[in-house]
Amino acid sequence: MGNFVSRAVSLRGRLVILVCLATLPAILFAFYIADNERAAALERMEKDSRHIVSLISREHFYQIAGAKQLLHWLAGRLTAPTNGSGLLWNSSLLPALLAGYPQLANIAVLTPEGDVIGSAHPLSGPVNMHDNDAIRRTLQSRGIEVGVYVMGPIVKRPILHLAYAVPSAMGAVQYVVFVAIDLEWLGRLTGLVELHTEHILLITDRDGRVLAGSARPSSAAIAVGKRIPELSERARGQESMITARIDGRVQPFAVASMEGLSGVLVASGLLYEPIYQKANKIFYRAIGWLSLLTLITVLSVMLFEEVALIRNLRGLSLAMDRFGKGDFSARAPTSLGKGELQDMGRTFNDMAAVLAVRHRELEEAHHQLDILARHLQVARESEAQRIARDLHDEAGQVLTSLKMDIADLQKKCQQCRQSGGRADTIETDTAAMKDKVDHMIAFIRRLSSALRPPVLDKMGLSAAMELLAAEVEKNSELAVELEITEMSRPLDWLVSTTLYRIAQEALTNILRHAEASLAHVDLRGGKEGVTLVIRDNGKGLAGQADRGLGIIGMRERTNLVGGSFSIENTADGGTIITVTIPYESGVHDQNLPG
Repeated sequence: MGNFVSRAVSLRGRLVILVCLATLPAILFAFYIADNERAAALERMEKDSRHIVSLISREHFYQIAGAKQLLHWLAGRLTAPTNGSGLLWNSSLLPALLAGYPQLANIAVLTPEGDVIGSAHPLSGPVNMHDNDAIRRTLQSRGIEVGVYVMGPIVKRPILHLAYAVPSAMGAVQYVVFVAIDLEWLGRLTGLVELHTEHILLITDRDGRVLAGSARPSSAAIAVGKRIPELSERARGQESMITARIDGRVQPFAVASMEGLSGVLVASGLLYEPIYQKANKIFYRAIGWLSLLTLITVLSVMLFEEVALIRNLRGLSLAMDRFGKGDFSARAPTSLGKGELQDMGRTFNDMAAVLAVRHRELEEAHHQLDILARHLQVARESEAQRIARDLHDEAGQVLTSLKMDIADLQKKCQQCRQSGGRADTIETDTAAMKDKVDHMIAFIRRLSSALRPPVLDKMGLSAAMELLAAEVEKNSELAVELEITEMSRPLDWLVSTTLYRIAQEALTNILRHAEASLAHVDLRGGKEGVTLVIRDNGKGLAGQADRGLGIIGMRERTNLVGGSFSIENTADGGTIITVTIPYESGVHDQNLPG
C-alpha cells in the first residue's frame, strides 16, 4: 500500500493521473453522445412506428372501403321494389360478387333474428348468427359495425365480420347483410410491408386478438387469434404508446385505430433493444478507441517523461542527495538544449561548484585556524615560560640578593651599636640595595610594556606607534618612517590595540623575513574607519608566504573587529599591507579597558 502511494504521488504517477483526467471529459462526452444517440434513435423509431401505423391504416382502409361500399350496395338492392320476392339471395349474384372481392371470405344476408337466408358460400345447413358481435352491434347502432376475431360458422376459417342493418321504409330492421374479411388475405397483405430487423407489426380486434401480423424474423410471427390483453381497446384507452408482453418479452408498441374501421387496431413494435445494442456498440467502440488512445498517450507520456523529464530530475535528485550527504564532487547530468530542467541542472552544478570552492576555503580556514590556535597556544606557553624565567632569573636573584643584603645590614647595625663604629659601610650597602630595586623596577616595567604598552592606554595609538617605531630603530638596522594623520573621532580600545598589534607583527615579520632596510607606516582616518598601510623595500612574498602564521594572525585580528586585510607584492619588489578597520569594533567587555 505504501509503495503504491509513493508511486502515485511521484512525478510520473501525477503525470499519468493528469493524462487520465485529461481524457475524462472525452469519456464523459462519449457517454453523453451515446445517451443522446439512443434517445434520438428511439425518437426516430417512434416516429417511424407511428408512420408505419398510419400507412398500414390507410392501405387497409382502401382495401376494406370496397367491402363497406359493397354493404351499402347490397342494402340498396335489398330495399329495392324488384327484390320483393328475394331474388337477391336466391340467385348466383352473391357468389359472383364474392369472386370480385378477393379480400372477402363470404357475403351473406340474415334476418333480424340472425338466421342466414342467403350466402355466397354454400350452406351445409341452417345457420343462426344472432350472437355474432358484429350482428349485435349493427342491430344497436344501425350502422356498419366491425366484429371480433371469430372462426366463421359458414366458411370454417378465421374471419372478421363487417355487418350492416338494412332498415325498412318504416325504420325497422328488415335485413342484416355482412361480409367476412378473410384473415389469411389480411395476413398476406400485412406481410408485404417491409419491416426493420426484429420488427413486429400486428392488426388486432378490439379484444386484443391478433387478426394479422408480420414480424422479423418470420419465426417470431404472432399466431392469428392469439389474445394480447395490453392491445385491447379497453386496456389501451387513449394512449398511443403501450408496452405489451409477447412470448415473455416486454415489447413497446405504437398503437392506433385503423382509419375508417373502428374496432380494428394497428400496433407497430418499437425496437428498443436493437437501438440500445446499436448505440451501445457505437459507445463501446468509442470507449475502446478512447481507451486505446489514452493508453498510447500514457505510454507516450511515460516515454517522453523518461527521456526528457524523469531522467534529468532523477539525476538532479541523486546529485542533490549525494551533495547533501557531503559528496561535494556530485554534479547533475546536463543535456544539450534549452529548457527549465537544463537550466536547473546547470544552475545546480554552478552552485555546487561555488559551494565546493567555499567548502575548501572553509576547510583551509579551519586548518589555518587550528594551526594558529596551536601556534598561539605554544606562543602563550613560551611567553609564560619566558616571563616565569625572567621573573625567576631577574626578580628572584635581585630579591634574594636584597634579602641577604638586608640581613647583612641588620648585623652591621648591631655591631655598630655595640662598638660605636662608623656608618659609612651601611650607606654604601644601602645605595647598592637601591640600585638593585631600581633595576628590578625597570625590569618589571619592561615586562609590563611587552605584555601591553602603558602608553597605548595613557597617551593613545599615535604615541604608542611612535614609541614602537623608535624601539624598532633602536634595536635593529631597519629605518621606520611614520606618518600619522589626526583622527576625526576617538578610537575604540580594541581597534587601537588591533592596529598596534598588527603594526608590531608586521614590523617583526619585516625584520625576520623581508631583508628590508626601510619600512613606511601610514596611519590615517577616513569617513568609515581607520586605514593602516605598511610598506617595505624587501624581497617580497614568494609562494605560500602569505599564509604564514604571522599573516594569519594579522588577518584574524582584523576579522575580529570587522575590518579588511590585504597583503601583496609591490612593483619594486617589496610588500604592502593594507588594513581598514571601522571606528567601533562592536565588541564590548566590562573587564577590558574602554
